[in-house]
Amino acid sequence: MSLACEIWGEVQGCVQEFRLGATGSLPEVADRCRRMAGDIVRRREAEALNERGEALSDGDMAWLDARLEALLGTGPLEAFLRRDDVENIWLFGPHLGVLGLSGGRQEPIAGPLFADADEMIGFIAHLAVTHGQTGRRFDTSAPLLDLRLRTGERVFAAMEVCGTPYLTVRCHRHRLIRLDDLVEGGSLSADAAGFLAAAVKPPAPANVLVCGALGSGKTTLLRALLGEIGPHEIVCTLEQTFELFLDDTHPYTFAAETREANSDGEGEITMEELARRSLRSGADRVIVGELRGPEAATFLSACGTGSDGSMATIHASSPRQALARLVRYCLASGLAGAQPALIAEAADVIHLVVHMESDPRTGFRGVRRITEVLVAADGRFEVHDVFARRRRGDPLEAAGRPRSGDLVERLEEGGLDLGAWSDASQGPGGARP
Repeated sequence: MSLACEIWGEVQGCVQEFRLGATGSLPEVADRCRRMAGDIVRRREAEALNERGEALSDGDMAWLDARLEALLGTGPLEAFLRRDDVENIWLFGPHLGVLGLSGGRQEPIAGPLFADADEMIGFIAHLAVTHGQTGRRFDTSAPLLDLRLRTGERVFAAMEVCGTPYLTVRCHRHRLIRLDDLVEGGSLSADAAGFLAAAVKPPAPANVLVCGALGSGKTTLLRALLGEIGPHEIVCTLEQTFELFLDDTHPYTFAAETREANSDGEGEITMEELARRSLRSGADRVIVGELRGPEAATFLSACGTGSDGSMATIHASSPRQALARLVRYCLASGLAGAQPALIAEAADVIHLVVHMESDPRTGFRGVRRITEVLVAADGRFEVHDVFARRRRGDPLEAAGRPRSGDLVERLEEGGLDLGAWSDASQGPGGARP
């Protein structure tokens, strides 16, 4: 075994042991590990030089540095995570990968990142133990991994249950985003941004549901809407995995996420439990990162019991489908009432549904329509588009004046002048949509 390999064996063991018990921020721990590794390298090289006349070459030192940085960072993924344009990383086994870039573009990863499946599995297991908010296992007894890295990226990995190891990393490049940024990027029109800002601002904010397909920009829009809340408001955010990062900018934030069971099957905290207990937090608003099940009943209850301005995202291909899915999730809780009563309640407390859409041909992501929820008649939601794109790729334009007196009052209290919105066929300034 070469001197470099012998030294690396000691460095790796000492660094791994130190990191598992270290406290402090990730950069601080990494710096201490580098100093520790430097001390080991100098000591071992001096011993080898004294005993055998052997020293490390420049190539050996470069190899040791590369291995250490891979250990402290995210190995072969580090270069991609440092790029501002990378939003997703997908690895389909050790030799095939693709990057999801901003704007919907894709870029194949040149060359294999790992020698074989065992090396890829070992790397993922290393991430699970050392880079997560909490240590996790990734092995034959725990072949599925859902992990949030300390730097914020979301990781999902699988082995055993699939033909080849699989890894995906979802990056959050735009934690701080405002509605003006979406206008500049073409996701929103200026009029629609002003409308949404007035809708979610205090003192009488509307309850908003953001719907769309996977990757359509729902979370990005939700972050932008949260940028309009008042600095004095107390906000509770509930997520499967932290993606909103409101506590980075808003001081009065109670941010909570679910927790998986430990290796003994204990300690799990579900979204339903988080949502139920959030009603005791005393928050002005309840924000749910994504509605997926029974927690929808608690969200609906929050919207109707004083937490005005509550918001959530939900997977759906239209505003009507979003509302129908919300009701179905409530029914699944077993705690909600009959379906007609739920539909009536949802129509009464959900004011707006914003439908996001993505175009895989162009990579565009933006608002397709902004829809107000009116009433529920004969077990069916009555909705009305306030802004809409006639066809995919068309501009987002006003489709009609809001009809709900409650919504109009909230918008006016939020600072929107509806005087220019003359009737249901005209938008601001009388411009035809």
